[in-house]
Amino acid sequence: MTGPRLLLACAALLSAVSCRPGPPAVRKQSRLLMDTYVTIQTPGRGPSVDSAIEAAFVRLDEISRKFNHLDTTSPVYAFNVREVPLTDPEIVEVVRAAIDVSEASGGAFDITVEPLVRLWGFYGDHPAVPEQRRIDSCLKLVGYRNLAVESGRVTKRSPETRIDLGGIAKGYALSEAARILRARGVQSAIIDIGGDVFAIGRKGKEKWRVGVRDPRGDSVLAVVAAEDLAAVTSGDYERFFWGMSLVGSGHDPDSSKESGHVPHDSVRFCHIIDPATGRPVRGAASATVLMRDPLTAQGWSKVLFIRGRDALPLIGQVGGIQGLLVTDKQEVISSAGWPFGAEDTGTQ
Repeated sequence: MTGPRLLLACAALLSAVSCRPGPPAVRKQSRLLMDTYVTIQTPGRGPSVDSAIEAAFVRLDEISRKFNHLDTTSPVYAFNVREVPLTDPEIVEVVRAAIDVSEASGGAFDITVEPLVRLWGFYGDHPAVPEQRRIDSCLKLVGYRNLAVESGRVTKRSPETRIDLGGIAKGYALSEAARILRARGVQSAIIDIGGDVFAIGRKGKEKWRVGVRDPRGDSVLAVVAAEDLAAVTSGDYERFFWGMSLVGSGHDPDSSKESGHVPHDSVRFCHIIDPATGRPVRGAASATVLMRDPLTAQGWSKVLFIRGRDALPLIGQVGGIQGLLVTDKQEVISSAGWPFGAEDTGTQ
């Protein structure tokens, strides 16, 4: 839900990158899960392949329900609303991973921004610019240090703390789907959860090819040759609204949708909130991270999106991460190691 789609090279949506001749036949299934489309592709056919894909989807459905903080039956909802400690081992694992990214990034990524995301209206159908005093009030509730992870439990240091794991749970879902497929004997597959991708092994003798899409169009910026690699993107164009830059201006954010055009004095407000300012991030259009670990990759894609080019030296220090940033002025900036085996498509 959080980024521009990373288009698979052989997917119908991507015509700019053609399939190479002679690839093995691919079994493909898609379903609506985690509030987005999930696609699993793997070479080969037969009952064993179908059974493995089905098992992966069952696991993804379980994760979708368990991690959804808006689902009244989920442990995360109980934690947020009733202050019930989180004790489910996999949720604790994901929270711990999120805190690790928060600490390494100086708080750029923070799962406790839930009150701010709610204030801006991104959990509903009518997002709008709130008054500054309300933003300031919400900021007092935000801070990953309000979470305590001890003895296999996550508790709150402040009762008002609420978390949203949507910024990292899809990465965990990618890793779990890959684990299930491998356990069932699948050594080559590609998993796409709303544009976040993990490639298992190779497609025949060649690596899987994943296109990184232009966030302001349908062209492809680069094609990543992926093998046991996550390619995760955060962006500003799948969940956003147009509004006035001046807080409290009274502009109706839905007016541009109804009239079919964007007012000249409007700005794009995306759902990714900077925990330092309490406002949607400005300046970035998309940020793509390549990493072996999909769970951590999703968190770092948010860091790159929020911090922009200032995050690139930090990514270099962490190691094992490559990043591609597209600014809202259409500048394309990459980390020192990019393209990490990617091919230039000539569209940059």
